[in-house]
Amino acid sequence: MNFKLRSTAVLALLLQLPVMLLALPAQADELDPINLLASINWQHDSNLFRVPNGTNMLAVAGSSHQADNITIPSVGIKVNKHYGLQTFQFDYNLNDYKYQNYKFLEFTATQYKAAWLWSLTPYLTGTVSADSNESPYGFNDYKNYKSLNINTVENRRFSADWSPQHTWHLLAGFTHNASKITQSFQASPGYTTDSIDAGVKYVFSSGSAVTLMGHDRKGATLNSVLNPSRFIDTGFDEQEAEAKLDWSVSGKSSLSLRMAYLNRTHDHFNERNFSGPVGDASYTWAPGGKTSLNLKASRTLTSYQVTDSSYNRNDTYSISPIYAFSEKLELQASASIAKRYFLGDGVFSSSTRVDTSKTASFGVSWVPQRSVTLGANVQQSSRNSTTPGFQFDDTSLGVSANLAF
Repeated sequence: MNFKLRSTAVLALLLQLPVMLLALPAQADELDPINLLASINWQHDSNLFRVPNGTNMLAVAGSSHQADNITIPSVGIKVNKHYGLQTFQFDYNLNDYKYQNYKFLEFTATQYKAAWLWSLTPYLTGTVSADSNESPYGFNDYKNYKSLNINTVENRRFSADWSPQHTWHLLAGFTHNASKITQSFQASPGYTTDSIDAGVKYVFSSGSAVTLMGHDRKGATLNSVLNPSRFIDTGFDEQEAEAKLDWSVSGKSSLSLRMAYLNRTHDHFNERNFSGPVGDASYTWAPGGKTSLNLKASRTLTSYQVTDSSYNRNDTYSISPIYAFSEKLELQASASIAKRYFLGDGVFSSSTRVDTSKTASFGVSWVPQRSVTLGANVQQSSRNSTTPGFQFDDTSLGVSANLAF
């Protein structure tokens, strides 16, 4: 799955996209077992490196440009094939990142997902899946402005669901996760986790469901050497107990709640341990065929190991309305506010840093033909911090064209 095409081959194919948009040889259909995909996305980012206003970019990045224009042509394939009770799915995409000013950030990213939705009987089903996603790591926290850092997230999953009466479900599974970065970053290094998952779910006649799950994870930090002087550990154990409610409130609204308690203990340094409640709540309201509204709140705990902090607590609140003028033309908007607290004893002191991030976006998508989607969006984001040097403002603009055939 590490196979990559040369960037020139990707660009050559994408140059034909405008012609294909005007005269399609075939129409894509969601019921087709195989679809070929091509797209091109252009973005303008006013603050590529997420630096404070007034930063001398020539000194930190070797160029005077704070903004950049990014072109991302993409090609892919999507397979969805049914054989009796079995379903096989495969998605594969190549995204070629091209920068106008900062050429050293260019690379071709691979994305894939393969899944077997298996069924031994109608009462015993499950999934075997593998996926991988390569993307730029971004500069919100990573501050090596002269180096490309690629983030690769991989997942391997096996799950089983036994439900002889389709009301009570016994759930079990195994999950392997890996997050890898190409450049060293002590605060948030790469890691792998292996998780045993088990639980029970009850489905009501209305379609609402209650699920209780437990996860027992064993983790390892990648490319990390045990360092007692800085409390840098090489492994950890993590347990999470969660309860979920998916409630069909009415024909026009639904509520999803997840409440969990997370506990992480490190192999050698108790100073890096953390625990606490996490979860999210999402409410969707669709009063008519044209309008929908989603409200969401979430809390997460994530490792962030520096000298004065061991983990982050992230509290996020968002609102996302959608209005469809027709089946072909849709407007989307969203706004969010997030607070990130730097917690834990750290090594030498305790952090008082709190980051407040705000994001607002507006977009439009148009489907002139069944296999063609055109889009445009604008986003304004900012971050304030109680610690000087970590604040930034950013505006991004984007247009895209997507073809499926």
